[in-house]
Amino acid sequence: MAHPRPVVFVVDDDASVRKRLARLVKIVGYEVEAFASVGEFLARPPHDGAAGLLLDVRMPGRTLPDLQEALGKMG
Repeated sequence: MAHPRPVVFVVDDDASVRKRLARLVKIVGYEVEAFASVGEFLARPPHDGAAGLLLDVRMPGRTLPDLQEALGKMG
């Protein structure tokens, strides 16, 4: 079974920053999925393949430690 293409996940509550980062990542040839919050990112189905994460660490709501804990539980 083929793995999906590598994707970069962009998580930032600032829409203009999120849009710019997504555009830059696409320019260098990666697929991008952008999210406005950690909760929105965690609500997506798991990605079964290579991935990277660009994360704004100063956002309201769920924080980086929350994300790390949730990802650890997911394996």
